[in-house]
Amino acid sequence: MASDHGYTISTRSNKVQRSSNKPSSRQRCLIRALAFAAILSYGIFLVSSPRQVKRLLDAAFDNDVAAMEGDDSHHGSSRSETELVRERLLQAFNSLLRDKQTQLYEDGNTDSSNGEPKNNNENNDDGGLCSILPKPTPTTLTLWSHHLPHVFNASQHPADHNPEFVFHDFTALLLHFMTPDRLQRSVKSLPLDWTPVERSLDILYRRLKSIRVEVDAYRKKKYLRMNEPIPEKVMQTINANPNHPRKLHVVVMGGSVTMGVLCHFNPSTSQTARYSRRACAWPGRLTPFFTTLFGGIELLEFHTLALGGTNTESGITMWDYSLIPDGVPYPDIVINGYATNDMHVNSVAQAAAKNVTLEQSLLELSQEFVRQLLTPKRACSERPPPLLLYLDDYLGNEQNEIMKTLLSSQTINMIAGYYGIGAISYGDAVRDLVHGDAKEWWFSSNWYEGGKYQRAVHPHMGMHISMVWVVAFNLLNLVTTYCSLPKLDEQSTLSKNQIHNRRHAGVIGNESQGVWDYGYQPVGGLPNLQATKELVGGPKAKPRGIPPSLTEDLSLEHVTQLWNKDAESNSHLWRTLKECIEQGHVYKDDNMSESELLPKPCIYSWVSNLERRLDNPKRLTDKLKPYITYNQGWSAADDNNKLGWVPSSGVGSKFTMEWKKLTQPVRAVTWMIMRSYGEKWEGSTVKVEVWSDGTTLLASESIVGFHDKKTSETYNIKMRLGSVSGDDSDKQQKREEGAVVGSDLKITFELVGGTTFKISGMAICDH
Repeated sequence: MASDHGYTISTRSNKVQRSSNKPSSRQRCLIRALAFAAILSYGIFLVSSPRQVKRLLDAAFDNDVAAMEGDDSHHGSSRSETELVRERLLQAFNSLLRDKQTQLYEDGNTDSSNGEPKNNNENNDDGGLCSILPKPTPTTLTLWSHHLPHVFNASQHPADHNPEFVFHDFTALLLHFMTPDRLQRSVKSLPLDWTPVERSLDILYRRLKSIRVEVDAYRKKKYLRMNEPIPEKVMQTINANPNHPRKLHVVVMGGSVTMGVLCHFNPSTSQTARYSRRACAWPGRLTPFFTTLFGGIELLEFHTLALGGTNTESGITMWDYSLIPDGVPYPDIVINGYATNDMHVNSVAQAAAKNVTLEQSLLELSQEFVRQLLTPKRACSERPPPLLLYLDDYLGNEQNEIMKTLLSSQTINMIAGYYGIGAISYGDAVRDLVHGDAKEWWFSSNWYEGGKYQRAVHPHMGMHISMVWVVAFNLLNLVTTYCSLPKLDEQSTLSKNQIHNRRHAGVIGNESQGVWDYGYQPVGGLPNLQATKELVGGPKAKPRGIPPSLTEDLSLEHVTQLWNKDAESNSHLWRTLKECIEQGHVYKDDNMSESELLPKPCIYSWVSNLERRLDNPKRLTDKLKPYITYNQGWSAADDNNKLGWVPSSGVGSKFTMEWKKLTQPVRAVTWMIMRSYGEKWEGSTVKVEVWSDGTTLLASESIVGFHDKKTSETYNIKMRLGSVSGDDSDKQQKREEGAVVGSDLKITFELVGGTTFKISGMAICDH
């Protein structure tokens, strides 16, 4: 059975055979021999002196003598003498283990001078989170296999309250299938630059140290031993203490699968009303999973930014314009979970409309998303680009042909390898199970519901539980891999700015000038160079930034030239920390306090259903009301679970929005609109006009809301301001700039065709 800080050895619950006879010399020798073997096998790390060895041997001997001298009412037992001795030995060993753990806790967490808990913030700063792990750092497979009981317990959903655990057997069976080696298959690519991982681990470690100090103080005050749990409400209060350093923030972007559509389907029970979509989905499960795994300490927080019917193209717009719900901080890690929607029939249709193949469209969108995430939003930003992980959760059925279902996986692997980002594949972890029985619906969608093969793109609860383990395993793998890297010497120039603690590809390549030593440093066990001859032909330092866009025309002959050219033209974005400090930029310690929000390039923005605070007509109305100066026939509606702003009075329905005295320029406006089909949507058209100071027309466009496809799709319509021509040169210059600071902005919307239209998002932005 697992304890808080180690494992005890399980004993059998069967009744033991007792004897009224004194133990013979043979029995005594057997006891001693088995005890000594146990020390060698299990307990060598516990004993540090001959006295402790003798104590363990005496404890085993005394316990067994007591058993042999007991009553003789169990002579019918089949237990052998050896089994009885082994049982008593294990009991004694477990007793010593518990005492030793308590002693280690009391000795290691108490200041001998005053009896107060030690401030762990003063210790092991150089080692960071890696100092907690055993040395040498164990593999992820080892840690996961060793802690399977903890993984299982942490997988219990908060709504599945003790003691019932309705999904106990279902969870156990899923974990039975999701073996550690299967989880290892999900690790597809590791980041080339580990700097974002370093930052993330530093954030985790600072918070962990701070909370442990408060936890230790509480244990001492209440005379609690290490294996005694702290009350849940007390841990909630400790976690909520604003004086602790901030949590690590992970943002998961995706579509309806990430939202948890159909997550409630499972083989255990139909009583699933207590599990909301987002809380049932895998991103919603990860925060409580890690909190339970870490003994109640909240170190990570996952934020779900998911909207049905959206794909990576929508994600690009959301990140570009910071269309992030209020309260979601700038993320340390971003997980792209759009893979299934990128393979959706809507995405196929969008590709066809652009006259490109689905494969070309996937590459274009994925590449644009990656480049946008990896490029700093501004020079010398206090929030560098987050760690980006690409997740492939697609198993098929939008396409029936197996080769076509693998397009997403192939694209993600290619992008991850080229740009050096992390990639995770749920599909590769379970594909053989699904292909071996295409009628199963634990790990995929139910393609044979009702007995006939049909389109089904939303997997059920089993996938979401399994995905928790896939993502957790990959995050843990980042930790163990980083902690296995050689540690830099304190005097190393690679760590001179206290950014890098480990030697990895993201830092060593930047020191090379292609002559003599190529930035070589004898760290991490490497020898000093003899330097008797210059070795020519080695690589120079990579250009800063990210490599040039991957296109069919990009060649080996010109890739270096293009990369250098791009690095030079955007050199202000790729300044090092040292360069920014030398230019007078002052950095605060961002790891200690709650992280700031994403930079807001938009004066106004919203996306319906992206957050819980914008998930019904009243809340959407409240979002629009402060800026609407005229409204005739438009209102919020939520038909078919698709919230939006719609006309209700037919042709001529009109509304106007205004912003006075702009505090930042507006150069583009973007509308997320829904296009649909059928008689209701026939001819649907809205005319949009954008005015500056009420007299200057900056843009005008008629937007169509219908199409011939038998689906409802979300489209992003961008209007660049300043495109309207004029005779006055001064006015023309103003139009080219869009709406400038200090001016007023007015936008009118009028239904000019059809009977309905739906606006599901807006962004009024500086670019």
